[in-house]
Amino acid sequence: MYRYWLWCDMLSYRQVEVFHAIMMAGSVSGAAERLGLSQPSVSKTLQTMEYDLGYLLFDRIKGRLQPTEEARALLQEAERAREALQDVRSFARRLRHGEDSKLRVTATPALGLQVLPEAVSRFRELQPRSLFDISTHHSGAILDTISRKSFGFDVGFTFGAEGAESPVGSVEIGSVSLACVAKRGVLDNSPEEIGLEDLASLPVISLHESEPLGRLLAEKARELGLTLDTQIRVQTYGIACALAERGGGLAIVDAMTAVGHAQNNPAVDLRRFDASLSLPVTAIYPLARGLPVNTRRFVDAFAEVLDEKHASFLDRSAINPDMDI
Repeated sequence: MYRYWLWCDMLSYRQVEVFHAIMMAGSVSGAAERLGLSQPSVSKTLQTMEYDLGYLLFDRIKGRLQPTEEARALLQEAERAREALQDVRSFARRLRHGEDSKLRVTATPALGLQVLPEAVSRFRELQPRSLFDISTHHSGAILDTISRKSFGFDVGFTFGAEGAESPVGSVEIGSVSLACVAKRGVLDNSPEEIGLEDLASLPVISLHESEPLGRLLAEKARELGLTLDTQIRVQTYGIACALAERGGGLAIVDAMTAVGHAQNNPAVDLRRFDASLSLPVTAIYPLARGLPVNTRRFVDAFAEVLDEKHASFLDRSAINPDMDI
């Protein structure tokens, strides 16, 4: 959104629309048809835009327009500017009709799959007209997006919030335990709870230290003076489980992801992992806006689902003897 305002300082939105239409249509005539304008009007707007910018956006070659490198670079920002204005128009329309505002939510893939759908469902039961714009990103990207673009998301859910500084606010809403995932049979002779020391001589699928769990395990290994035999390094918890299922090594992930994977893939064994370790779950948000009432209500719904799901996952060993967690 910050970049969008930079565009507005230099250009009018009409110029951005004309530029985008030319890039999409490939010609002034095509752009004029798309916009319902005359060709002279489109040509004049383009000339004014190039003058305002101080460089050409198109080379004129044999009567055809060829985008310059600058034009190609600006296209992505133009699309973002158009999307931003469409969001403003949509929001204004909903205000006119008395509709609830849209919540822009992001979460890590694990939380997005295991918790977010149920939280959204419950929230919409209470507020049926509420709208959502949902995406998933890794922890670092969520922090980066919310800190750099204060209007990008209303709230993000991630494991931990290391590095969260102004303009990002954070609140811890719960925690999840950890589990070890392996191909069926690999853990037959292992104890019910596995510690980091038990992995010292085994192939491990590690998470990048850019992820909170990756940092947690790396710090614990250094504290114990252990060097893990990392065979594969990944960023996504679900991929770690899939690789473990196929014999790629042992994966340490959050318990919800582990059990969720095991429910659909019986070819894996699970064990609890070091009960002294857990992952905090954090809601992060732009400090510039804080947590409005509607957003806070959704955070509460998310925290409620998180707590219920984690409790049920911890109890599954009693429900299903084959699921050793």
